[in-house]
Amino acid sequence: MASPAQTRRRGRRQGDPVSRDAVLAAAKARFAADGYDKTTLRAIARDAHVDPSMVLYLFGSKADLFRESLRLIIDPANLVAALEGPGDDVGTRMVRAYLGIWTAPDTAASMRVMLQSATSNTDAHEAFRGFMQSYVLTAVSGVFGGGEQARLRAMLAASSLVGVALLRYVMEIPPLATLSEDEVVRLVAPTVTRYLTADADELGLPAAG
Repeated sequence: MASPAQTRRRGRRQGDPVSRDAVLAAAKARFAADGYDKTTLRAIARDAHVDPSMVLYLFGSKADLFRESLRLIIDPANLVAALEGPGDDVGTRMVRAYLGIWTAPDTAASMRVMLQSATSNTDAHEAFRGFMQSYVLTAVSGVFGGGEQARLRAMLAASSLVGVALLRYVMEIPPLATLSEDEVVRLVAPTVTRYLTADADELGLPAAG
């Protein structure tokens, strides 16, 4: 039987600082493994070697922690870098960056769980919506000058990207699921480019307030 001293050494030493990053990393891994519904704050705290009360103190709720952990999966700064990068048109860069998140080993499983949870659980849905509004749409629309028209452009582009991901990676419906990544980029990029850059009148966007 382990002594009390041995037991204490397995966890975080008393007085050690609690890292938000450690809790977020544990949450990301746990959500990917168990899904939103089955993940508990107690399990995340155990993985991060902290007390469950500290998780609540740092993040407030499981939904808030889910929203914040999404930033480890979809980093708005990476999307902005793709939009502002050189070469190819903006739609091609955006689609490639987004599909890359769905195929990268450290984010692919989390992306599937994130989208499934957001469409099946009310709390996860609200957390995902808050993440999209506060982080992704704000960052992407900022590249195009900000304002309501830019946010609407970003949302239209996102609707194409999320729809492709749902059918290709979550539901895995052919022929979209069986196309090569290059073929998907070639087919989807023109629509994303149009949403982001076409004349407002051509798109039929509401007049800016």
